[in-house]
Amino acid sequence: MEQHNNFNLSGRREFLTNATILAGFSIITALPGIGLAQNLSSATTTFTVKQVIDIILKEIPNAPFAKTVDQLRSGSLDQEVTGIVTTMFPTIEVINKTIKAGANFIIAHETPFYNNEDETDWLKQDDAYRYKVELLNKNKIAIWRFHDYWHSHQPDGIITGNLIKLGWEKYYDAGTPRMITLPNPMPLQSIVTLVKEKLEIPSVRVVGNLKQPCSKIYLAFGYMDSKRQIAAIDKDKPDLILSGETREWETVERVRDGQQMGQKTSLLVLSHAVSEEAGMEYAANWLQPKIPGIKVTHIASGSPFQYL
Repeated sequence: MEQHNNFNLSGRREFLTNATILAGFSIITALPGIGLAQNLSSATTTFTVKQVIDIILKEIPNAPFAKTVDQLRSGSLDQEVTGIVTTMFPTIEVINKTIKAGANFIIAHETPFYNNEDETDWLKQDDAYRYKVELLNKNKIAIWRFHDYWHSHQPDGIITGNLIKLGWEKYYDAGTPRMITLPNPMPLQSIVTLVKEKLEIPSVRVVGNLKQPCSKIYLAFGYMDSKRQIAAIDKDKPDLILSGETREWETVERVRDGQQMGQKTSLLVLSHAVSEEAGMEYAANWLQPKIPGIKVTHIASGSPFQYL
């Protein structure tokens, strides 16, 4: 009997103690901006650059590729990530904004070193290259290119980001990933206005009739070989090619000649950087849930041009 009473008393004390602890913990986690998952993840979750890259590659068909430009261009695979920035071009301005944000890992779609293969032997005496490398090394900033893999994602990450921005994602067809068909044709002038507003492009170039109704639109964001674009004109006969950049003596002249023959394909040239920026903004939103506890921010590199 005495033993039973002692047990009840000690058990009651233990219950009250535990209840008090739990109540206090509940009050803490109920505070604005604080939750159990947040507390646990921020306390225990860390990622190295390599771990983040591996998480990304799991989402890409047939990755890793035997040959790709998507390589680490600065920093170390083993360094712990304090924050991630996605961008189109890892410019000096973007690097400085990354440092200011407390991040140390830039995931960039395009090259930091002025050529697609990121070859640097020919740049050893170049002032901008040397300044950039010193800035990256001093602040221990890792840069990894996310070009080939992002285009190989299903669906293409750059195209997806642009279509979401334009409100056209519902027209995407996996069977024809480069072509969308608008159910209600839009005059070319209306498409120009939409693209400039939604993709925040200050100026575009057009070859074609601004009054022409457009329904079939071929997507050629960034840079695409003109032979592919011209082949698409002959095979698919799109009303419009939505292009990032193209050599002026190639697709531009083919479209102009076609217009003078009475063909309907027009060309809308956006400029390379701004034509893919929305895709890298989408990359930040796509990646964030996969790496809890690490902040992913998009910093736009913007257009390099002034329009006078």
